[in-house]
Amino acid sequence: MRRERVSDDIYVFTSDLYAQVTASAVVTRGGIVIVDTLPFRSETVEMIDYLNSLGQGPIKYLVNTHWHGDHTNGNCLFDESVELVCHRNCQQAMMQYSEAELAASKEATPLLEGIKVKIPEVVFEEGKMVIHVGNKSIELILSPGHTFDSTMAYVREDKVLIAADTVMPVPYFVWGDRHVFRQSLEALKTYNLESIVQGHGEVLLRGEIPGAIDSNIEYLNIIEKKVQEVVNKGKSRQELNELTIDHCGKSRIPLNGLVQDLHLANIQYLYDEFVRVRDGVETEEDGADEVEHVPDTVVEEAGMDMIESIKEGETEKVAESVL
Repeated sequence: MRRERVSDDIYVFTSDLYAQVTASAVVTRGGIVIVDTLPFRSETVEMIDYLNSLGQGPIKYLVNTHWHGDHTNGNCLFDESVELVCHRNCQQAMMQYSEAELAASKEATPLLEGIKVKIPEVVFEEGKMVIHVGNKSIELILSPGHTFDSTMAYVREDKVLIAADTVMPVPYFVWGDRHVFRQSLEALKTYNLESIVQGHGEVLLRGEIPGAIDSNIEYLNIIEKKVQEVVNKGKSRQELNELTIDHCGKSRIPLNGLVQDLHLANIQYLYDEFVRVRDGVETEEDGADEVEHVPDTVVEEAGMDMIESIKEGETEKVAESVL
């Protein structure tokens, strides 16, 4: 596991064991907020032990950005005092899919021995949620595309966006929706950011951010156009092997080459979708409502840390504890 500091109070932990998955920790005067876990017990325990060794207070909240096991497998390793937080869509997806996914993953590796599914109980449904702990305010923002439940965490004071799989070296949408993905990526341009923590791979610094966002949007546009051309010409699925990631504006190097597999899955998914449309096979309607940024609501309450659920400008306090 690799550890780095992206600001005085924010740590990023990157897995050496699987796909350079990242987990992050925001350290405050009132305790620690962790965003996602690492895929395997050994690395998540190492992260927890390190954060406890800082002597900066307890781990208070663990946020799951989406239901995929590489970001949630470690939930069960945290003390019962830690509150688990996610979007309602994530909670429902974990209820529906996580047991089967974990069972399949355990068949593939012994590194998941002893891991159990643990589902967050603190959820938000609309707008966004803001966690106030100590001297930090962390906005949780629904950003669908990679999955329908994908969520980001924005640390206001540090201007750091923990983007999870909304930002990766190559956008991956076979579990989600590419149309909504574009909207979520476009929405990132409204933030004044010092850095972005990707869900997999390196941290993006201020000067890298605009180009990375534009590159991901352009990639989605390119593969849609190129795969549509393949289908229109009546070519077989096998022809997609000629449509390499390099020809779609992305490098094949990141994530130790894993981006090539993600790219292939993307274009195969698109091919199958376009063939169904061509052949008149009924499909679910593409697209979704645009990601909306609702107005902030400022809450000041000395001596408390809070979670706000912000909906249409209205604040509902859904969890509170004394420091």
